[in-house]
Order: sequence, then C-alpha cells, then structure tokens
Amino acid sequence: MKKFWGICGNGLYSVGCTGGTVYVYGSKGEELAKFRHFPYAYTATFKPNSNIIAVKSTEGFLGFYDLDSLSLIKKITVTRLGAQDEGFAFTPDGRYFCNIEKPVNSCQTQLGIYDGASFDKVNTLFADEQKTVFEELEFDGGETRVAYVLGFMRGDIGGVFGYGFVGKLDIENGTLTNIRAIDEERYNYLRWYKSWERSGFTEKSLEWNPLNKLNEIRQTSIKAVFCAI
Repeated sequence: MKKFWGICGNGLYSVGCTGGTVYVYGSKGEELAKFRHFPYAYTATFKPNSNIIAVKSTEGFLGFYDLDSLSLIKKITVTRLGAQDEGFAFTPDGRYFCNIEKPVNSCQTQLGIYDGASFDKVNTLFADEQKTVFEELEFDGGETRVAYVLGFMRGDIGGVFGYGFVGKLDIENGTLTNIRAIDEERYNYLRWYKSWERSGFTEKSLEWNPLNKLNEIRQTSIKAVFCAI
C-alpha cells in the first residue's frame, strides 16, 4: 500500500490521496481508478450514504467524483491563490457541502456552501468579514444544519491573532452564535488535530504536523472543546 497523505473509506470503496493522484480501491483492496484532474489533492471525504467523494486541493480546486461510475462529476476552481488547506465537510444529510476558502487573500476566509446534488455554489457566508477567520468545521450528526466551528479573531482588521474561538454555525441561516473564546495553545492543538483527522490520521500527514513533537496526542473535537467551556 502506498504512503498516502490522506485516506478515507465507506466500506465499499477506499480512497488514497498522494497529492498528484487520487487512487480508488474496491472492497477487496483492488485498484479501480487513478484520478489526476488537479494537483496538490491531499484530502477527500465521502458524501454521507453515497459513493460520491469530494476532493480538495490546496491549489484552490474542488473535485466531486462518482465512484460507482469512476467518473468526475464536477471540477470547481475556487481560486488560484493557493494555500487552500482549511476544513470542509458534508452536512450529515448530504444536502450541502461546506468549504472554508480564501479566494480574496491568504488572510481572509469565507464559507462556501455547495448544493450536495449539483455541487453548484448556493451561498457564500462571511465574505466581507475580515476579523473572523475560520479554520475547521464539523457536524456531530445530530444537528443537520448546525456545524461546530473553530477559528480565531484578529486583534483588529488586518491584524494578527487576537484570540481563538469555537462556536456554532447555522448553515442555512448563515449565523455564527455561542462564540466561546479559547487560548492560543488550545486553539493550535485543536486545529492541528482536526487537520490530522481530515487526512484520515495517516502517518505521512503526521510527519508534517506539529503534533508529532508531542509525547501524547489526545483525541478531541470542536464539539468537545465547545461543551467543556
């Protein structure tokens, strides 16, 4: 087995990302396809209850594939700025795909909301917000519309890190609520852990993650931190 940056699976198919190639395997480990539609594709995720995957490139591309037909459904160029390595996720019902993106500059984030069937963009949230920077998001499976988010607030517009936060984001209403401040150490640990989790906890991803310098890596989540405050 190759040493992948990112892996994911749903029991019927498994997917491995090397950066330049996305490999698809069957349930018995047989190689079914190689996709090379864009570079720097390190992470992928399955749409819930389906054989469709979303692949994110740090170069600013998104790709959606149907693994039953082994075909590309849609390729989206979010931006060509590069350094697009923040979180993404499907809602638990598969209705939406949510992607943290930076199309304006490397310091300003927004949340792109894509239809889970056509993969057309249906909304862009926080595009004009310069002080709030999003890093990761996750759904707990119980609340389809609500995501737990991790990010940080700038000290002023265009400024540096002020304080980290976790909060709740209503995807359909576009509202960020219950913002709870966390210190920089906790913020960094959580974003490093979530980044490693998005890769499927691969050894190769951990090699480039600051977590590898720790004696112990504790399991965590944005929801767990949110509920502990």
